[in-house]
Amino acid sequence: MNTIFFDIETAPLPEAELAALVPPFDPAEVKTGNLKDPDKITAKIAEAEANHRREFFDRAALDPLTGRVLAIGLYEFDSSGQGGVFRILGREDEAGLLSEFWDALRGEMGRVNTAVGFNIFAFDLPFLIRRSWKHRLKVPLGIRRGRYWGDQLVDLRDLWQLGDRQARGSLDSIAKHLGVGAKNGDGKAFAGLWQSDRASAEAYLRNDLELTVKVAEVLGVSA
Repeated sequence: MNTIFFDIETAPLPEAELAALVPPFDPAEVKTGNLKDPDKITAKIAEAEANHRREFFDRAALDPLTGRVLAIGLYEFDSSGQGGVFRILGREDEAGLLSEFWDALRGEMGRVNTAVGFNIFAFDLPFLIRRSWKHRLKVPLGIRRGRYWGDQLVDLRDLWQLGDRQARGSLDSIAKHLGVGAKNGDGKAFAGLWQSDRASAEAYLRNDLELTVKVAEVLGVSA
């Protein structure tokens, strides 16, 4: 069985779709304090409504109801742990992208390859599965077993926490703490970078995966 390190990058749905999904804004919830001037009250409410809309759009990429999978980075090692091969899955057709990813995770005899990532239990895998349901795609057997994730899945953040759900640590902070490197950008900017500077976006994703591999080695997870 191969070992695959992976990381997903997401983007908001098209603005036309998002516009129809913005939660209702209730002016009555805006606290106007001691304001008496009607114009000032109107302006405050308008500002609150604009912030309400902007915050929704800013968070859209992090929710599978309002975001989509834009790219998936893979670092694949064969059964001997040698020959790490990096590649990026990225296409406009999200259903095709997801199918390609699930195919990569499918191993021999109906099993799944070992898959390793950072915070994949809380973010990557739920996002991938929910977007797959959207497109009526079958998720490989072994990814989820009832209430639990499959034995072949390793979440480095879960491992780092050692059962303490309050334990803090991002990939960047843990990598720095372990002395194996640091991130080279901000994931919030990835979607824009993917459109404007593909080479830089790919370099960012590759660096994230290389950090993941290095953190895994320190935590005792070998390829």
